[in-house]
Amino acid sequence: MDRAIVLMYHNIGRVPKGARLPGLYVSPAAFHLQMRYLKAAGFTVVSLDGILDFISGQSRVRRPVALTFDDGFQDFSDNAWPVLRALGFPVTVFVVAGRVGGENLWDCEYLNVRKKLLDWNAIARLKDEGVSFAAHTMTHPSLTSLAGEALRGEVFGSKAALEEKLGMGVDYFCYPYGDYNEDTAEMVKAAGYKAAFTTRKGCVFKAENPYELRRISVKSTTGPLSFAYKLHLYKGSSACRKKQ
Repeated sequence: MDRAIVLMYHNIGRVPKGARLPGLYVSPAAFHLQMRYLKAAGFTVVSLDGILDFISGQSRVRRPVALTFDDGFQDFSDNAWPVLRALGFPVTVFVVAGRVGGENLWDCEYLNVRKKLLDWNAIARLKDEGVSFAAHTMTHPSLTSLAGEALRGEVFGSKAALEEKLGMGVDYFCYPYGDYNEDTAEMVKAAGYKAAFTTRKGCVFKAENPYELRRISVKSTTGPLSFAYKLHLYKGSSACRKKQ
């Protein structure tokens, strides 16, 4: 296969009443069906290391797909992980290191929903059970609005905080809101991350820039046919199509 796919999820749960962006949610039943489909349709769920192996041409995995969850919400542990663990699927959760154990203070007013985040004890347990964790800054700001030490603190600080708590290296980064530019990407690279993920829609190709990796979002409106389309037929942006 000439492409890999990185799926992006946020919340696995029912849409709360009054939520301004219901698309951020996937119901537990729909998520279960999606994961079963991945297995039945012959896709190979890989870690983010597997995505880098694909980019570098070192992988011969058939139909590689990686699973990512942004922000580190409690409902990942409640509703997503039991399904993933039963299927033996690797997964990466991007954690807002300075908000662990709290709530989504960065967007709760806009979303009209306060959502509980995993605490450090839950993260430690999940890590021991096989979940991978990666950095999503300290406080979830728009990184292009920052510079100098403020930007450095969000990028370097989240790596250091996670590595101290997890007792292991943290190799991957996710830009909050998908907001990045050349300066932020260079800062991520300087911090020692192997790769960074955006919210730009599309697939991943060989020889891709590892600090501008695209993903495909899964939402409450992603029905079975739409999910299959994203996996089998979706080509992403014009830049993606040019690489085929």
